[in-house]
Amino acid sequence: MANPSSPASIIVRPCFQQDLETVQLIYAHHVLTGTGTFEIEPPSLPTMTDRWSAVVSRGWPYVVASPQSDLSRVLGFAYASQFRDRPAYKYCFEVSIYTAPTGMRQGVGARMLAELVALLRSDEAREALAFIGDSHNAASIGLHAKLGFSHVGTLANVGEKFGRSLDVVIMQKTLAPPPV
Repeated sequence: MANPSSPASIIVRPCFQQDLETVQLIYAHHVLTGTGTFEIEPPSLPTMTDRWSAVVSRGWPYVVASPQSDLSRVLGFAYASQFRDRPAYKYCFEVSIYTAPTGMRQGVGARMLAELVALLRSDEAREALAFIGDSHNAASIGLHAKLGFSHVGTLANVGEKFGRSLDVVIMQKTLAPPPV
């Protein structure tokens, strides 16, 4: 029997409001157990709904990964938002990816990141940035590198969580050359 979360059986689709309860649970897991996000307390479902609305209302991509066999099941979520809310940054986006514990190291994150990159390209974005919490987050750094992101900097000791001082690794991928 095929693994329901193997890369070949995963579909990446738009995130709908009915997915947000699972999205909130996935994110809460990362907040409580990891250093990929520097939030300390998991946001509530209404807060996550507001965040989702802020992204989708502007036409930016917010996706989930689901097994083809059960499109109501959410194995992870990813989204992109403009790097800064100023007109000069309109072609530069920050990407964020969170995978459910059951989908980790099974290609779910790679499928979502590849889809985000494709959606950003189709929207004429030129740069994608990833701000990866914790310079020891080898899985996320490796995932972004695998999909063509380059390490462009490290913000040393800018966060603190679980009694540790944490870095932020900045990775960047050029999606399209700037106009000449």
